[in-house]
Amino acid sequence: MSTLADKTDKEFIISAFKAIQQLDKAGLGGITKEDDADIRTARNRLLAVIETNGYKISDKNTLIKE
Repeated sequence: MSTLADKTDKEFIISAFKAIQQLDKAGLGGITKEDDADIRTARNRLLAVIETNGYKISDKNTLIKE
């Protein structure tokens, strides 16, 4: 990830976290196997960006700084 201002980084991380939450909800519906695989890929890539920047998603589904 490129080096951005702290505030911008945090705002992006929060947006990525919210996107992951929405992708998790989308994966619960009646979707094709191919669409489910695409959703998982997108989720994993967003999660990688979050974790690379020192954050993680807790077991209680909250965003925390490591």
